[in-house]
Amino acid sequence: MLDEFLARFYQTISFGPGKPFPAGDFRALFRPDALLLEWAESGYTSKTVEEHIREFETVVRDYPELFAEGFAERQTALEWTEQNGVYLVHSGYEKRYIRGGQPVAECGVNHFTILADGGTLRIACAIWE
Repeated sequence: MLDEFLARFYQTISFGPGKPFPAGDFRALFRPDALLLEWAESGYTSKTVEEHIREFETVVRDYPELFAEGFAERQTALEWTEQNGVYLVHSGYEKRYIRGGQPVAECGVNHFTILADGGTLRIACAIWE
């Protein structure tokens, strides 16, 4: 169940050249009250799923050269625990895009709290660096 959910997460966040960010599919992975925290040089920035979607859509629209070959993110490592339908997940990832006309590969970690709500997994909290 968790493996399929994470595969869907990484398939959803990845998209081909000239394609829009799949906002609806991305939104469906999260609880409506989910908390997202993104690492920046000044510390973690808190945002909602809707704020993250708007930011990503804006970057795709305003900087299409970054996505000339699309955007791909894939899982490279996985550690998790589960208790009473609460999954604590550390998912290493690699993302690929274009910067300055050159391919870029960056690595990071997604830390998720995923809840099994009525048999459906949804992200309650996502922290990435």
